[in-house]
Amino acid sequence: MSDCLTVTNAVEHAFCPRFTYFQLVLRIEQREGKRGTVQSGRAFHSRHSSTNKSYKIKQFYGIKQTELLLYSKKYSFSGKIDEAIEADDQILIIERKYSDYIVVGSTLKTQLGLLAILAEENTGKKVKQAIIVFDKKERIEVQVNITEKTKQNALLMLKKTSHTIETGNMPYSKHDNRCLNCCYRKICP
Repeated sequence: MSDCLTVTNAVEHAFCPRFTYFQLVLRIEQREGKRGTVQSGRAFHSRHSSTNKSYKIKQFYGIKQTELLLYSKKYSFSGKIDEAIEADDQILIIERKYSDYIVVGSTLKTQLGLLAILAEENTGKKVKQAIIVFDKKERIEVQVNITEKTKQNALLMLKKTSHTIETGNMPYSKHDNRCLNCCYRKICP
C-alpha cells in the first residue's frame, strides 16, 4: 500500500472512489472546512471530547478515552477514534455523527471496521461492537456488531483506495444524489 493512508481516506473512497482520485492523485483539496455542516460537526466533536469526560454512553464498565489517534504497523494506516471504553477483555468504540441521516451504510461500516482493527492491534483486545451516536435535532444511538467480515470489507476498501493512488487512474463511479453536494461536482466528468 502507499505511504500512510487514513481511515478518512478509505471512508471517502467508499462514499465515492473519485474522491481518492481528485484528492490523493491530482492533489485537489476539497476545502470541506468552509461548509457550515462540516464546521458544525467539528464543533460538535470538540464539545463532546472536552466536556463530560466521565460520562459513559451505556452500562459498559471500563476506562473511557477520547480522541485516540492510532496507527497500524501491519496495514500502514492511521485513524482517530472519537471515544472508546476499554474493559478488561474488550473495547467499545463510540463514534459521534452530527447528522439526522440515520443509516449505517458502507461508509460507516468501513470506518468502524478500520477503527476496530486499529484498536485491536494497539491494545490486543477485541472490538465486538460499536455505538454510533447521531445527534443533531435529536439524539439516537445505534449499536453495530463488529464482525470479521466488517473488518475484512473495510480492509478491502483500504486496498482499493491504495490501488487508485498507485495506478493513478480515475475509477468508475455512478452519478446520483451524492453528486449534488460534492465539492468536486464541477470537475467530475
